[in-house]
Amino acid sequence: MNDFYKQPKILVWIESILFLLVGLLLAILIIETGYSHPVIYTAFILYIPISQFLFTPFFRLTGMYTYYSPMLLGYMANDKQIDLHSGTSFDHLFVLSKYKSGNQLRNRLLIYHLEGLLQLISLIEDKRLPETVSIVGTSYFFNDRTLNKLGFQIERASLIYRINLFINFIDLFWMYSLSRGSFSIPNLWDAKKATIKGDNLVAQKTKLQGLYHKLKENR
Repeated sequence: MNDFYKQPKILVWIESILFLLVGLLLAILIIETGYSHPVIYTAFILYIPISQFLFTPFFRLTGMYTYYSPMLLGYMANDKQIDLHSGTSFDHLFVLSKYKSGNQLRNRLLIYHLEGLLQLISLIEDKRLPETVSIVGTSYFFNDRTLNKLGFQIERASLIYRINLFINFIDLFWMYSLSRGSFSIPNLWDAKKATIKGDNLVAQKTKLQGLYHKLKENR
């Protein structure tokens, strides 16, 4: 679990709202200053990763982000579609900072992703999510062969998704570098989209459990 949310609930809410206000004030400052000095608008390149960090706890508390494990979340999840994303920089700080960069961190991240998929299976089995729900993930580090074996349909990510990845390049760059154990540039343009229906995901439960336990044993 993210250590930030282990605090008393009222404190978590207060801190989350303060983070949100700081993020909004920074945006207003850039916009207001940019009116007379347009070059200031380039600061949004740095503002995007900062705002992602600052807004994360508020988005989680208000349900915009639904977490299925400490490092796997659904954006605006509903009964029709769950758009999966890896945890934000905020989650990296509070969840993964204790792991050594490289193999150890990468394996732990994969474990959390599998925990999230298994949690989704549990929700479907318990009828809290319909079997018809479409589960979608877009990333640049998918292993196509593994996902195909697990029943996912792989296709090239849409232009909008790839542009979104480029907008978040700073965060993706440093998080990817940590997972590789050295400075590495992610191949964002080659991002893939993986899709699976809820009932098909449930059918892969045994395989996912086996992969999960294998990673846990080798961590």
